Amino acid sequence: MDPIQNFINKICGEGKYYKKIRLLEEKNTKRKCPRSYYVFRFDDEDRKRNALFTSFEVGIKLHMMFRGYLNKIAGNLPPSPFQQWLYKLVGLRIENDVFIAPEFITDILVIGWTKIKQGCSIGLAVKCFNHLFEENGRVLLGYITIGENTSIGGYTIITPGVTIGQHVCVGAGVIIGPGVNIGDHVKIKAGSIIGSFVRIGKCAEVEIGSVVLENVPPYTRVSGNPAKVISKNPRFKKELASSLL
Repeated sequence: MDPIQNFINKICGEGKYYKKIRLLEEKNTKRKCPRSYYVFRFDDEDRKRNALFTSFEVGIKLHMMFRGYLNKIAGNLPPSPFQQWLYKLVGLRIENDVFIAPEFITDILVIGWTKIKQGCSIGLAVKCFNHLFEENGRVLLGYITIGENTSIGGYTIITPGVTIGQHVCVGAGVIIGPGVNIGDHVKIKAGSIIGSFVRIGKCAEVEIGSVVLENVPPYTRVSGNPAKVISKNPRFKKELASSLL
């Protein structure tokens, strides 16, 4: 972990839920096949409070406040090495040659659970949430990975446990539900909604405004609400194979 982040941890301390998250992360790194998400619940006392800031002890409150301010400052800066350095302090993992437009929001509850790989482009006001609070105290917590040379359109929302492959193109205003796995060379056009725990096969294409509730086979085009396969795309498959030679 970054020395500055270690220093922040020592100053802020750790609340009980922050410690629980850290323990999940340590266990996950030791697994042969690391999990992309976890589900856990608040205890009875915190569930009755029914409010985010009253649900956490002082350690995690300070973490969230401090990193929240850094996120706000970085989001108001133009793309630059300094902007990305601030995002790294917030907890984002960023590789080389990454472009992040202003107003990007990353999760301030966990550190290092969102990774943006080399060559990615992140549009205006994209939001990446590593946790979702549901009814009855249930919390969905997960990693977000955006693969190499992937483009994410503006105002897109990405939720916990999402894995996006390489050379993926996501249009503006797309909502990607928790636990979604998107293969390489996929195209998701503007305004689409990808339902929870859906798998989209490589080289598939989701048409504008589609609502995807079921798995999408590779090399197919889907459209509608709910989305259905409207065609297969063998020509694209051949073009892709020839381009990789």
